[in-house]
Amino acid sequence: MSNPIYPFRLGIQTILPEDYRERAFQQRLELLQKFGFSGIELNMVQPERIDPADLQGMLANHGLRMTMFASGATANAEGRSLSHEEEAVRLASVRRCIELVDFAAEFDAGIIVGYLKGGPGQEPRRAAGQFRDSLGRLEPHVRARQVPFLVEATNHYESPVANSLQDAADLLQGFENPYLRVLPDTYHMNMEESSMFGALVKHAGLYDSLHISDNNRFFPGLGAIDFYGLLRFLKEIGYNGRVAIEVNIRDSFEEDLGVSMKLLQPMLQLLSEGE
Repeated sequence: MSNPIYPFRLGIQTILPEDYRERAFQQRLELLQKFGFSGIELNMVQPERIDPADLQGMLANHGLRMTMFASGATANAEGRSLSHEEEAVRLASVRRCIELVDFAAEFDAGIIVGYLKGGPGQEPRRAAGQFRDSLGRLEPHVRARQVPFLVEATNHYESPVANSLQDAADLLQGFENPYLRVLPDTYHMNMEESSMFGALVKHAGLYDSLHISDNNRFFPGLGAIDFYGLLRFLKEIGYNGRVAIEVNIRDSFEEDLGVSMKLLQPMLQLLSEGE
């Protein structure tokens, strides 16, 4: 099966079911292959129960590879926080994060740090300092394993740490580690940035993966964001990284993806033809 040609490598984030060889999940992968996706970001609660070689082979059969380990499910299930007020919780979270980095390395993938930053309710400056302290403990292992470690800029309702791309960039200053990156997300940027395009240009050297979802957190096309303008802008500034969909479901994964790709696919194909 020949895949559509897009100007960006297209990915999507989803939860890996415990029995990931169940037919329903296989059908989801077949649908992603049909639409020309090449990468998948996987959320899983207990990654140590996964056989990396088995999962890699199954994804490869559908033209996919795990590009990112999404740490949110693990962080939520285990109560992990890299900015927690209690040092014992932070240290336990650092140890767990080291294990997750090792897991991601098995797939030659990165790790996304969103919920792991810590939840709402803390004083932002103090939380950011505690996060940087945790990052200092993690940074040597990230460098040694050569695993991209993406600090996601998320809105202030979800975390006091790294709400804007500038906030995320400030947290990485001084480490001089090429594997420490920021992760823009259009849903969060729509709330936190005065200029989405301005922020993307300013920090262009710090990201090579970008999350897209609409202003209501649903699939692109189910809200109000101008995604053709965004994708055209990314091409104009020479962006050649991944574009990954991370969303909530409105009706069903299959229905929402189908509606979204009716919007995105012509845009991407037009841009690949030089528009």
